[in-house]
This record gives sequence, C-alpha cells and structure tokens, in this order.
Amino acid sequence: MWGLMIICYLFMAATFILLTLTGLQGYFQFNIIQANHPQFALLSVIFYMLTETLIMFYFIGSGTAIKKTIQTGSMNANLYDNVKKTKMKLFPHLTLNMVFIGVVFILGGAVQTGRLAGWMHGLLFDLAFIHFLYTAFLQH
Repeated sequence: MWGLMIICYLFMAATFILLTLTGLQGYFQFNIIQANHPQFALLSVIFYMLTETLIMFYFIGSGTAIKKTIQTGSMNANLYDNVKKTKMKLFPHLTLNMVFIGVVFILGGAVQTGRLAGWMHGLLFDLAFIHFLYTAFLQH
C-alpha cells in the first residue's frame, strides 16, 4: 500500500506540472517538446485522468482493507466511520474535477474551430485548476 501511495504522490506532482504547463502554453502560445497546445493538453489530460483514477482506486482499496481489518480484528466498528466520512467528502470533488478538466479539454476543440471564445476556455481552465488544487488539498 505504501508503494502505491508514493506513486500517487509522484503522479499528483507530475499532473500539477503538466496542467500548469498546459495552462501557461494556452496563454502564451509556446511549444513544449515540439507539441503545440492541443497536443500537449491531450497528454496532460490523459495523464491527469490516469492519476485521478488511480487515487480513487487507492482510497477504495485502502478503505476496503481497513474495513476487513476492523471486522476480523473485532475492533470498534465506529473506526470505519472516519473512512466513510473522508470518502463522502472526497469522491464527489474528485469526480466533479474529472468532469471539469474533461469539459475544458473538449471545449478547447471548440476554441480551435472558432465556436467558443478563447477567454471562456481560459476562464474555465482557471476554475478547473483551482478546483484541482482544492481537491488535492482534500486528499490530505
């Protein structure tokens, strides 16, 4: 479990860097490793979705392990209530942020085709990124 937790932290750091670079690239229009903004955003969003899915499954797996340990060890069942409270607070935000980032990526295509103003896409990215930071705070 510790190894998976360390991998989650490393992936979160990489995701933060990728999303930050994607946002800066969108505002200042520069290439990263010969990738323009839509190409680099695709990489960032795929890695972001992988990271958030991994984190969700980590919380699901660790919660299940804690529940089994409490049941087999004849411990107080109220100990699991804290785990449930954490999940109930965290999972809606994780899911919502995955939707936010996915929508921002899709709307990037609308900006490329001229169907949406670039400033709206940028504003939505800023809101999604702030929510991502809030979600990362909740995970601790």
